[in-house]
Amino acid sequence: MAGSAARGADHLIVHFTHVRNLPGILAAGCLHADNQVDRRSALTVEAADLEIKSSRRMIRVGLAPFGCVADYVPFYFAPRSPMLYKLAMGGVPTYTEGQDPLIYLVSTVGAITVAGLRWLFSDGNCAATVTQMFDDPGLLDSVVDWPLMAARMWSNTADDPDRMRRRMAEFLVHERVPLNCIAGIAVRTQGMKNQVEGLLRAGTKGSP
Repeated sequence: MAGSAARGADHLIVHFTHVRNLPGILAAGCLHADNQVDRRSALTVEAADLEIKSSRRMIRVGLAPFGCVADYVPFYFAPRSPMLYKLAMGGVPTYTEGQDPLIYLVSTVGAITVAGLRWLFSDGNCAATVTQMFDDPGLLDSVVDWPLMAARMWSNTADDPDRMRRRMAEFLVHERVPLNCIAGIAVRTQGMKNQVEGLLRAGTKGSP
């Protein structure tokens, strides 16, 4: 489990979901891991590859608090991920709405740490057998390929056939992330900004 004085605490982390899931997330007061989420409210639209999600329930985590990858709320370090590209390009048969309705819930490593949540991180796609997971915050700056996280182009090349895997490095938070750890919501269009602001106003009015 990460300590309280993590290096790289200012690193942004992003979790994307469909905008129609936002009301349920607001009502729950947190983001839940896939194995914990209420699919009737907070996950009404599966903006993901269902085969990959199923495989994440089978990938065991060898570090405390253990479990499987689906027991963790996933965040990316890179703002544009291979999975987002796949969804945007219509590469997932069960999702056909494109990129515009996808929103990013943004946090930081520091916010998660200060909240006392249990977290791990990976050096690449958790589904890849060569990917490693870590719980030492002192390794964040050296294990994650930060220049690649910031690069606009991340495709594999003849000289570096591992770029796509590394681009999908994840920050994994055990079971749930309270909404007070979320610093903001990033959207692609002005229309989506207006929609999200309306949902946030409605969610605030509905709070106890």
